[in-house]
Amino acid sequence: MNDLFMESLALQRIELMARLVASSECSNDDKEVAISWLSELTSDLVTSLNEYRVGQDESTH
Repeated sequence: MNDLFMESLALQRIELMARLVASSECSNDDKEVAISWLSELTSDLVTSLNEYRVGQDESTH
């Protein structure tokens, strides 16, 4: 059974990174790289959650 532990950790990391980037004095280039990385992490998380949801739907039928 997938308890979404890894997805929860990923979400915490995404949130932390977003806060750090928003409040830091880093360059615009660094912010762009960080935002791109956050986008990739978020896309991976959405994919994982969608797969979990499909698995849950299949197990209830």
